[in-house]
Amino acid sequence: MSENPDPIYLLRDFNLHRIDAELLDESETIVSTLNEAKFIRLGSQKFDKSTTTTFQSKINENFYSLDALYHATVTRKLHHTEYSQDATRQQIPTRLAYMDRKDWLPFVNGFAFLPDVNNRQNKEAGSSSSQSSSRHNNEKRRQPPTEETEEDIKNKRAKREEYRKNYQSFLNAIKPTEVVIFEEDIIFELGDYASWIKSADDYFLKRSHNSLGQERNSSEASRSSRSHHKKSRGSKVPLIVVPPSFNAFISMYNVKQLLEDQRFEPGSSVRTSGGKIEHNIFLTHNGIQYEITDNVKSLRDPDWDRVVCVITDGNEWVFKSYKWKTHEDTFNNVVGVYFKYNNEITPQKVQKWKVNIIEIHPEMRHKDAEAYMDFWNAVLKKSNA
Repeated sequence: MSENPDPIYLLRDFNLHRIDAELLDESETIVSTLNEAKFIRLGSQKFDKSTTTTFQSKINENFYSLDALYHATVTRKLHHTEYSQDATRQQIPTRLAYMDRKDWLPFVNGFAFLPDVNNRQNKEAGSSSSQSSSRHNNEKRRQPPTEETEEDIKNKRAKREEYRKNYQSFLNAIKPTEVVIFEEDIIFELGDYASWIKSADDYFLKRSHNSLGQERNSSEASRSSRSHHKKSRGSKVPLIVVPPSFNAFISMYNVKQLLEDQRFEPGSSVRTSGGKIEHNIFLTHNGIQYEITDNVKSLRDPDWDRVVCVITDGNEWVFKSYKWKTHEDTFNNVVGVYFKYNNEITPQKVQKWKVNIIEIHPEMRHKDAEAYMDFWNAVLKKSNA
C-alpha cells in the first residue's frame, strides 16, 4: 500500500461509505466549516486542504486542490448555480467549472472512472507516443465494426426506460453504504446516455468481484467513524439534540435519513427492519459538519455551547436533563423544532411553545424534501441572526 495515497480516492471511499472527513484548524481542533480549516483528515491520513490533487480541469488544464474537491463532494446534491453560490458564501477560493463538476460527481459517487484528461502519463507521453497512437488507430479502423442486432437495440431501449421510469427502485437496489444519491439532472444530462448505462453496468458487475477489496478500503473509513465521537469533545462542530425516546416521531433511528437524505422513514420501520441505533452521529449539510445526539447525559458545559437546535416530541420531562431545564429557556436560546404528520393535530401546549412546527406527509415521500428544507432554513436563520 502506498504511504501517501491519492486523497481523491480516499475522499471517494469516504463518500461511498457515508463517512464524513474531519476538518481541522492549525491546532488540530475539529471545526465545522472549510473556511476555518487548515487540514482535511481522511482516516489516518491528514492533508493540507490546499494539497494539489490529480484531478485536472478540462478548461484550463490546472489541477484542482483538495479543498475544492471536498466542497464539491459535500455539496453534491446542489444544482450548479446553488453550488457556486455556496462556494462564494463559504469563501472557497476555487470552485469546479460546470464540465469538471460533471466529471467529478460520477467519479466520487462510484459510477465512473476519471476522464482521460486526468491521466498524467498520457499527457507526459505527448508527441513521443503519437506514432504508436497513429498505428493503433489505423489498426482499429481496419477492424470490422460491431453490428448491433435488433435484440440488442430492443434490450437497450428497455433498459433505458426501466432506468427512467423506475429510478427509485434502481437507487434502492444499490447498497446505501456504497453509493450516494445525487441529482437526477446530473445522471440524465451526462450527454451520452449509453456510456452512462455501461458505466453503471460495469459498476454492478465489478462490485461482486471487488467485495473483499471494498471491505479493505472501507476499514479506514470505519475506524474514523468509530473514533469520531471521541474527537468531537472540545470541537466547534454544531450540535443538534433529539428526543431520547425510540418512539419519538424523530429519533436517532430516522433523523439522519431525513436531515441528510431528504427521506422520512418511521422509526418503527427502521427498528423492525433491523436498523441499528447510534447515540452520536455526524452529517454534513452544505459543507458544514453537524453532530446529532440523544445522549445529553454525556454532554459537558462546553458541549451545550455548541447546541444549535433541539428537536422535541412534546414531552416536558426531557427538558429537566437539558442545560436550560425548561422549554421556555431552551427555545429562547436555541432553535426548537417539532415534527408531526400533516393530518395530526398539534398538541395545544406545543402550539404555545417557541418552536418551528414542521409537517410530514404520511404517504407522499416526494414532499419530504420540503420538510428537509424547512428544518435547515430554521437552523440557518437562527445561526445567521
